[in-house]
Amino acid sequence: MSTRLNLEDLPPRYRAQAEAQIARRTREKCTTTQQTLADAAKSAGKIGKTFESRGEYEYYISVILPGIESGRIIKATPHVAFPLLPAKEYGNVKLPAARYTADYVLVYADGAVEVVEIKSKFTRWAQRDYIYRRRLFIDLIAEPKGYKFTEIITPDSKDEIREWKRLAKQAGRSEKL
Repeated sequence: MSTRLNLEDLPPRYRAQAEAQIARRTREKCTTTQQTLADAAKSAGKIGKTFESRGEYEYYISVILPGIESGRIIKATPHVAFPLLPAKEYGNVKLPAARYTADYVLVYADGAVEVVEIKSKFTRWAQRDYIYRRRLFIDLIAEPKGYKFTEIITPDSKDEIREWKRLAKQAGRSEKL
């Protein structure tokens, strides 16, 4: 006798771990060529959504859509901006407001809230203030409100790898990347 186990049967911690593994396997199977990016854009247009990256698209298709269809996810909001620090002046220095914009905020049927951030290795490196904004967001908003925070690091695209090599060459490092 065979018993089939569904993701919904798992406790939240293990379900999230399984969903992350499924998303990772899906990403590994995808190739990042211009044709697949064009296909992704066409598919995104068909469902009426716009995505800032291929990683966001893949996460939406592989995790969010099935979650909404199964009823586990009741609300998925893209690109929510959370204010971290207000703008102010200190002496003659004008300090701009600081905010953190998450890729997705998911509200589950059990009331849990998950904030999802999807970054490529290159983008994470290029946005040097990201790690500080992430830390402020976790300390000031996510922890006090009990939000779960998930960060997904996607493989670099061919263009990003090319940019890594250009930057390494510019810095005088000739080792292979």
